Amino acid sequence: MTKKCLVVGGGFAGLSAAVYLSKNSFQVDLIEASPKPGGRAYSFLEKSTDTSIDNGQHILMGCYDETLKFLKIIGADKNLAYQKNLEVNFLKKDFKEITLKSAGLFYPFNLIFGLLKFESLIFSERLTLLWLLLKLPFISSQKFFNLSVYDWLVIENQNENIRKSFWDIIAIGALNTSTKKASAKVFVEVLKRIFLKGNFAATIILPKKGLSETYCENALEYLTSRGSKILFSETVEAIEIENSYVKRVHTSNSIYNDYNYIIFAVPHYSLTKIIKDESILPLVNFEYSTIVNIHIWLKENKFEKPFYGLIHSPVHWVFNKGTHLNLVISDANYLAEKSNDEIFDMAAVELKKYLRIEREIITEFKVIKEKRATFIPSNELNHQRPSQKTKIKNIVLAGDWVDTGLPSTIESAVKSGRTAAEIVLNA
Repeated sequence: MTKKCLVVGGGFAGLSAAVYLSKNSFQVDLIEASPKPGGRAYSFLEKSTDTSIDNGQHILMGCYDETLKFLKIIGADKNLAYQKNLEVNFLKKDFKEITLKSAGLFYPFNLIFGLLKFESLIFSERLTLLWLLLKLPFISSQKFFNLSVYDWLVIENQNENIRKSFWDIIAIGALNTSTKKASAKVFVEVLKRIFLKGNFAATIILPKKGLSETYCENALEYLTSRGSKILFSETVEAIEIENSYVKRVHTSNSIYNDYNYIIFAVPHYSLTKIIKDESILPLVNFEYSTIVNIHIWLKENKFEKPFYGLIHSPVHWVFNKGTHLNLVISDANYLAEKSNDEIFDMAAVELKKYLRIEREIITEFKVIKEKRATFIPSNELNHQRPSQKTKIKNIVLAGDWVDTGLPSTIESAVKSGRTAAEIVLNA
């Protein structure tokens, strides 16, 4: 008899769980509360400019093993642009460009020589930075349960210029919070995945299309071709539990009672509205961090590079979409209550300083705030993230917030989805 699983949530976690289960001959039905898939990573049509834009720019890296495997299964790997070697273009004021580029040598010498040429730092600072990276294989992250990233970098003699010109860019981009709040343990694990797994692991991978076109369409095609049902605009409102099993799932449209397993792949704050029993879903004090994206249309886009990192700027990244520029500000809780005009004014000043873009050539802008874009990976939270198994025998949890050992990233979400599927398959 074919086993059936209900997946609740159509973001990366839910889609990956559904794909892995259907790949293993499960009958999978997926419920999504919104009218579209993608969760917190999607694209939509901006009508005034007739442009498909993302709700937030997402980059992948070669070390995203789980994500790349999932995208390959659904045939979406062709929608990505891959770097052959690591190359990141940084800008200082007045369009002074500094490139961090791995040399044409064998790994790890290509990365070593690339860092030795990183001109944002004086030579002695480059050596200090390189020494810490060379120590990474011998550093146990288990020692850092009570240290922040900032504390660890200070202990390792990384001065203010090294921190602001290199470490802050990586840490704030990867963890979406300040180095004084983020766990050193989590950050060290991230660095090991980036720098210690070969040349490809450190490279940047960008979607060629909008996020929905990049992975959502392929995932839905994969699932429907295997008989899965995808139900949009349907919200789970309650569950009935008998003898440690979910017997019925009540939604805004129906009641379901014929599933062997249910995977909940929704954010923790959404799930607490469905599961109120703390013995099933532990109460976790998640603190969230905002990401602000500002889409800027120009009279003429003359830029050729795919993206730039801005050094010593509140705007962290500028991505060149061809049709427009996408500015990204991470760790942006301080902007959450600012008006869109205020945020644009600040961004316009930075564009003039760094890219010499005058306000007069900006034709349109759109500000998107994701106020709960990611949780803050603090030391306190590391001990609270729940297991994916629950005391209810046919409920499994998924999402970037469960205990994956990773920060709040696409990679964490996909890993949780694959793990949830394996728990069900092995049950």
